[in-house]
Amino acid sequence: MTKHFLSIKLALCLMLVFSVMGINGQDTRYTESSAMSRHRTEPERALVMIDSAVMVGNISWQRGEYLKAVTQYGGLHDMSLAAQTCLNMLEKGDALTDSVTLEQTYMLLAGIEYTMGDHPAIIRYATEASRLAHILDLPGEVGKAAGLIAQSMAQAGKTDEGIELLNGTISELRQLNTFQGVTAYHEASKKLIRIYVDNLRFADVVPVCEADLARIDKLDSHPERFNLNEGFDPSEFVDYARGQALAYLTIAYARMEDIPKARETMNEVLKTNWSHSVDCDKIMSAAYLYMGEFDRFEKAMQRFEHSYPDTINPNYVICLEQRFAAARMQGHTDEAIDYMQRVHIIRDSLDARNQRERLHELATQYHLQEEKLIRQQKEAEAERARIIIITLTIGLLVTACFLLWFFRQERLMKKKNKVLAREIADAITYKEKYLESLRQDTVSGARQEPAKDLSEDPDVMLFNQIQDLVAGEKLFLDPNLDRQMLVDRLGVSKEHIGAAFAKGSPYKSLIEYLNDCRLPYAAKLLTERPDLSVADVAHESGFANADTLGRNFKVKYALTPTEYREQQ
Repeated sequence: MTKHFLSIKLALCLMLVFSVMGINGQDTRYTESSAMSRHRTEPERALVMIDSAVMVGNISWQRGEYLKAVTQYGGLHDMSLAAQTCLNMLEKGDALTDSVTLEQTYMLLAGIEYTMGDHPAIIRYATEASRLAHILDLPGEVGKAAGLIAQSMAQAGKTDEGIELLNGTISELRQLNTFQGVTAYHEASKKLIRIYVDNLRFADVVPVCEADLARIDKLDSHPERFNLNEGFDPSEFVDYARGQALAYLTIAYARMEDIPKARETMNEVLKTNWSHSVDCDKIMSAAYLYMGEFDRFEKAMQRFEHSYPDTINPNYVICLEQRFAAARMQGHTDEAIDYMQRVHIIRDSLDARNQRERLHELATQYHLQEEKLIRQQKEAEAERARIIIITLTIGLLVTACFLLWFFRQERLMKKKNKVLAREIADAITYKEKYLESLRQDTVSGARQEPAKDLSEDPDVMLFNQIQDLVAGEKLFLDPNLDRQMLVDRLGVSKEHIGAAFAKGSPYKSLIEYLNDCRLPYAAKLLTERPDLSVADVAHESGFANADTLGRNFKVKYALTPTEYREQQ
């Protein structure tokens, strides 16, 4: 009772401590939002918070692994580590139950491989993400996945196939009159536009931008048609999406040398709040360049460069390429050469870094595969051991059942033999008493005559003489007793002896009669003389050897001499 009371008291104290510390599954310091708010500025702190959130139960381990990969990729800029974290999670297989996180993990892997330039891997991961997004009814994720697949196909030389895939996705998204459908439509349209721009198909950019703007304008003017949540304001997305669509339209007009339309759409871009973002500077710099707006181009480049202090990155390469194009257009050859040299140097550095990261990723995948093979081997060995144990167990059970059956049968047989041996002994005793009674009657002259006078039958009389001689003098104990000895003793011929047994007795032959005399005697010896062996008993009973005794004993009594002795 005292121990039970102390256990309850300790549990209450722990609950009080946890509630004070906030570690009861509701700690707001360790949540996904609080951790991810720091994942770019304080990635190490964010990783600690993610682990803590998993420990207190605010997020699942699967979600925690995904958030750590996002932090490693976006905060630590370690693509290999992020990829390894994702692959380690995917190795869990059946333990993965959060389908949304699983889809996001595949999308993150596709994004990492896009940075590394591994197009088959991008298509593989993005295809799996698209499959899950369709199941989860996430049109935005479907559009993102389709865009990554199409861009990878285009960069791998399958531009038309990529465009066809995106057009099909855009057609599906056009049917969704929801806010998510509009955002997904816009993202897919951007991917298609970038493929057209990369392939210098600017005339194809215009209808895509116009269709995208039409969807955005419809959302802006009739938001009630898009099943928006009550109180939700789509104006921020409308401004951002409209600015991007107009920016790409400006580029298309500028590259098609339709400068009036390019300036008109440029002015529309500058009216949006999005125009103050670095993303706008990145996109519009190309338009400024081909419109001859070099002052705007320089300001955009300065803001763009200021946002990327690390020069070894793909965005800075874009900036240098834009400056190279501007310098060449303005006739600054030396400056253009310098920019291009810097582009080559940074690209070589990026290629080397990507190669190192790719090798590290391949090594990680190799080790993961090696660990998987080792685990599978151990599982196979465990399964083999389990099968062996089950087989041995079944074998032991079968053997045990057989032994139980055998011992039971043996016990029943012994019991049966014991009864049989007792009956044999009784039968022998009764026969002895009967024969003794007959002898006494003969001596006293009081033998009862049968209803039929058998004295007139010489064969019967001769058999009675033989019986009195053999049984009375125990001649049957002589193993050499034969028909000739009876002929000599009785003074009759062998034919008369044969007829006495064939016609005047129940026996077929002399040997059958002798066995009938010897076997009861042997049975009595087996019981009364345990010091004699079976061979000695056979010799004492008149049998030539133990085998003859055993064979005849088994036929008459259904037991061997040894079994009979054991039961007695």
